[in-house]
Amino acid sequence: MDEMEYILQRYSLMESNGTEMYFDADEIVDLLDHFEDTDDFEHYEKVLELGQKLHPENQDIKIRMCRALVYREEYDEALRTIERIGDPDDLELNLLKMECCCALNRFDEVRAFVDEMQAENCEELEDIFEYLAPVMNELKRFDEAGRLLQRGMALFPDNLILKEEYCYYLEMQGQPQQAMSICSELIDADPYSPDYWYMQGRLCLLQGEYDKAVDAFDFALACDDSDVEIKVMKAYCLFMNEHYDKAIDVYLELLSDGHASRNIQPYLAECYMKSEHYEQAYAIFKELLEDIDIAQGLALYKSYIRCCLETGRENEANEILPEIAARFPEDLLLLTLQAFVHLATGEQEEAVEITVHILDMVYQASLQGNRMPEMMRNMRALGQNVKQLMEEIHRLIEPQVKKSYNPVHRAMNSLIEGDMKRFCKRYAKCPPEMIAGYVRRIFSLVEKGIYDDPRSKNGFLQAREIHPRPAECVASHRLSSSYLTNGYHNN
Repeated sequence: MDEMEYILQRYSLMESNGTEMYFDADEIVDLLDHFEDTDDFEHYEKVLELGQKLHPENQDIKIRMCRALVYREEYDEALRTIERIGDPDDLELNLLKMECCCALNRFDEVRAFVDEMQAENCEELEDIFEYLAPVMNELKRFDEAGRLLQRGMALFPDNLILKEEYCYYLEMQGQPQQAMSICSELIDADPYSPDYWYMQGRLCLLQGEYDKAVDAFDFALACDDSDVEIKVMKAYCLFMNEHYDKAIDVYLELLSDGHASRNIQPYLAECYMKSEHYEQAYAIFKELLEDIDIAQGLALYKSYIRCCLETGRENEANEILPEIAARFPEDLLLLTLQAFVHLATGEQEEAVEITVHILDMVYQASLQGNRMPEMMRNMRALGQNVKQLMEEIHRLIEPQVKKSYNPVHRAMNSLIEGDMKRFCKRYAKCPPEMIAGYVRRIFSLVEKGIYDDPRSKNGFLQAREIHPRPAECVASHRLSSSYLTNGYHNN
């Protein structure tokens, strides 16, 4: 047993027995460093309190107190504590002071400190750059981070920490191609680093190169197959490339390893839904909704209703839809699902009424631009499927119907083509009774044709909800864990 293990064993035994603890100052510092390295801040605070009680004048413990204040983001108090210690030659204290200055936007002091250290040819100058660059990136002070990193890399061009932070800086600045060049240098320097391969995967993902991203994540997993974040990102890329079965395999592996099942399950269910395994998706969504209210889980409820429709549970969908629709009356996807439910349960007039209302909303939203952004987002999510549905209808519709309802038919053609200006112009000329008649006739054809036509069934209810975008999540390894911690993203 090495010395650190012995100290930890003593600490654990004393804590569990509730006995009075005693450690010398060096042991206290070792314990603090251990708990800091393992992100165990609860025990860090307990040991720090013990150290202050046992060795109130020890400077190393005082410095750890400053560090604790920084962790708590109590920067002003940390600065006051640093001033009370009053040791201007202690590099660790100076770096903590500079970290506080960064957080408080006192960059003049930071720049002056770096200038002074460089002018004095400070032996620890490289360490100073290595410390401050991640701090600035972490605090999202990217302008200052960029300047410091360029300066540091000019002085220390082979420093991998600075290159890694510069790569992250470029990524955050929306320059993934430039970041990719730096990332390649990092991989060349250390081809067995999972962090560098993970970084490359994120950069490929940001550029929509999902196959390349999967390859990079596979290399990262070959270096460290225990990293949950990498597996989550790999599954996302597989989803985006419509490799749903492969994505399902990754999600099932994560679940079997006991990782955050309540947060992974929605993505697994969505993969099942996209691959038309509706029964499996239905079972997961139904379980997830047992303790989620409608406002928190709106996207889940929409997917659950879709699965009900796809599995012949129209009555079950109809039990929950009125309450949801009442709370979100302008949600286009909910209205569309309502129309499908009414149609599936033989309530054609109710389906006609809702569909006409949807068309009126599309018309009004098109006239008003972005005054209804949530509805327009749902329109985009539905877009391709609506187009497929309308194309099926146009394939089945009789020539005499096209002639009888020609103004509405021409407006619908413009909607399919995405020509909203022409759609608005044509739709405005259509009498309400003509619109309702056209929709009523369409639904009659749907009941006769689409349900019985194997070419048409696939896609009728498949409103393509957009899978959550990675924008903020893939920006860095610091943020990507939100895929597991933040839960399911609404549309």
